[in-house]
Amino acid sequence: MNTALLLDIDNTLTPPRQPLNESMAGVLKRLTVPFHVAAGSHLEILQDQFFTPLFEYGFRGKFDAFLSLGGVHYRCDYSRGLSVEVVTAFDLRAHLGEEDYGFLVDTLERTLARGEFRLAPPLKVLGETITCRGAMVNFCPIGRAERESVEYRRNRNDFVVFDRARGYRQRMLEHMRGELARLISERRLSIVLGGETSFDFSVTERDKTYAVRTLLEAGVERLIFIGDALFEGGNDAPIREFAENWPHDTPCPLETVQVNSWQETAKRLVEFGFVSSAAPEPAPTS
Repeated sequence: MNTALLLDIDNTLTPPRQPLNESMAGVLKRLTVPFHVAAGSHLEILQDQFFTPLFEYGFRGKFDAFLSLGGVHYRCDYSRGLSVEVVTAFDLRAHLGEEDYGFLVDTLERTLARGEFRLAPPLKVLGETITCRGAMVNFCPIGRAERESVEYRRNRNDFVVFDRARGYRQRMLEHMRGELARLISERRLSIVLGGETSFDFSVTERDKTYAVRTLLEAGVERLIFIGDALFEGGNDAPIREFAENWPHDTPCPLETVQVNSWQETAKRLVEFGFVSSAAPEPAPTS
């Protein structure tokens, strides 16, 4: 059977917002089945987090990457260098049109200004809260700094603790789905939790399920997705729902696996029997 893996990146192949480490890169180098990646972030962020470290740790294979929540499809060929080329791309702003895009941005700004969603000290807004990534929009209540500092990392960690204790993002998610109900209905807007601190806005079927459909159409007979956000509201949830709502009489070719860290991902790949015990051949030196 033609089997392939589809892997989330942040907190699935790497620690949250941290670079891929040599141990996980070694697992990817020893895989006995092809792998591809589907991530919420865009290439600019993931270049240093995943793509460059994977090459520097000696991976010399090929894979597809579906970034910006799956809406931008790249073909990656590391056999002769670090090559990442666009195959297809989707523009959320063009899809919505300027009027509806403006309404979306205005709604996010008004939501953050509401008393119930204002951040109490010591939490701060550091950087831009709304970022357009072509195929999707990321909304981060604490902001995204261009470069992570000690202060930014501390603020992020404090927010994660605050969010888990207060259900802040879940409450905000429900509020925004109500405010943006028209765009959800008329423009197929999708809103999910992004990573540990943000929200991702995309269009239904130009989310991570686009990666699933593309790979199945290319002939993959068994596709296993591994990610950390398959729960309700998570940005991997559409993939779980794709499998649960498989409309055909034949068994669904997609399997989903929830993990909570890159270490758990490595463990599950070994349990599947997809990791060779043999050391990979040394990467070429030129």
